[in-house]
Amino acid sequence: KPPPPNSDIGWRVEFRTIEAQITDFENAAFVAFCILLSRAIASFKCNFYIPLSLVHKNMERAQKRNAVLEEKFYFRKNIQCCSCECDAVVAEMTINEIINGNDEFPGICKLIRAYMSNMMDLEFLTATRICSYISLIQKRARGDLLTTAAYLRKFVTNHPLYKKDSVVSDEMTYDLMMEVKEITNGKAVPELLGDYRDISDSRDARFRRSSHNPKSQ
Repeated sequence: KPPPPNSDIGWRVEFRTIEAQITDFENAAFVAFCILLSRAIASFKCNFYIPLSLVHKNMERAQKRNAVLEEKFYFRKNIQCCSCECDAVVAEMTINEIINGNDEFPGICKLIRAYMSNMMDLEFLTATRICSYISLIQKRARGDLLTTAAYLRKFVTNHPLYKKDSVVSDEMTYDLMMEVKEITNGKAVPELLGDYRDISDSRDARFRRSSHNPKSQ
């Protein structure tokens, strides 16, 4: 965002609003990830600036199908250089390299974990839950788990009524919505959620039981 008139606060950078995921666990994972990353950036004074022309190229690549696994994006490597006058060292990286790191770049998740270790005093259960959020995103970046878009696309292309003509009929749309409803109600989908949903549901169930049990008060 540009600075308001007659202000010296400078340009501001914000996270773009993410698409809604199917389950509460996924939505919580991405929200927690963005919050922790923003705090890590502020705490460690990281600099992710790259030329705007490269941002435009990244946006063009991001629109392609399965870009999360098949495309490379321009990303800054020398993020600890906090001076705006410091030349950006930019490389093309996959999403997996940006999130999980490579030989030349530590990865965003390592930055978040460093912030959690050094700056946050978390209870064990809270830390475990946050770590499961980060792990979900790491596995999707690696391709170990499908993204929501990939899962929905796979459901449609494998539907018996799909004629490979890019037409999604009312019947297919209804079946897709019923599939999403079943997932939100607890249907196990390992290729989308791994075992994270089971962990989330079991803990939530234990919390609900204890909160309604007078003996646990």
